[in-house]
Amino acid sequence: MKATLIALALVAAPFVAQASDPVPSNPQADEGALIRKFDKDGDGRLSRQESNDAAQERANRRFDQLDRNKDGYITQDELDAARGAMRGKMREMRERMDERWQAADKDGDGALSRSEAEAGMPMLWRRFDQLDKNKDGKITRDEMMQGRRMNAPRPSATPPQ
Repeated sequence: MKATLIALALVAAPFVAQASDPVPSNPQADEGALIRKFDKDGDGRLSRQESNDAAQERANRRFDQLDRNKDGYITQDELDAARGAMRGKMREMRERMDERWQAADKDGDGALSRSEAEAGMPMLWRRFDQLDKNKDGKITRDEMMQGRRMNAPRPSATPPQ
């Protein structure tokens, strides 16, 4: 039973803690950052051992985040608490997004024109043509969400400071 809980926690952990991972606005900006971060021998490439070490280190960090009472075990209560915290963060993110969207939508039509996006949501404006699927000159929330799901950047490691 304990082994099952731990396995479940390690599988769920990346989803629970993903919100704390840095996600660059342009994931292509520094393609070498991942290798630099995990290339312990400095040869410019990752060995299987370096990759395994990095994965183990990440799994240990996730385990430590979930093991709130630091007893070396993850309980269902700790998983439930982590899940609840993640839901709270997601709710806050949605609320902030809704506020930003409403502030940018100057004409109140529920969609963002190119000029509204440029003035109020520059990250969307940069991807305007890609997000405006029906090419009507506006981005709806549905178009934005569809674009986010299809093109969501994967978390990228940043080089150590």
